[in-house]
Amino acid sequence: MSLQKKQSKVSLNIKISSDLDFRLKRARKAAREQGLMFNVSKEVEKFLEKEVKKVERHLSIDEEIKGNLEDLGVLNIDKLMKSMD
Repeated sequence: MSLQKKQSKVSLNIKISSDLDFRLKRARKAAREQGLMFNVSKEVEKFLEKEVKKVERHLSIDEEIKGNLEDLGVLNIDKLMKSMD
């Protein structure tokens, strides 16, 4: 098992309808009752990641982002490219 550095997280506050809030709470409760876990933050982060990638491609800023991540040592393009082979 390889060790991974824990990525720091920031809070994102969004407004949702009261109906959706009720449904989310009901889904989380049902999951807990069945010994499962419904992690809303994880699911929202996955969705946002996909949407941001689309926007970055559309705005042609994905190369700039990759460069910034490489500079910060967060992203290793060579390793990423090898993993895609």
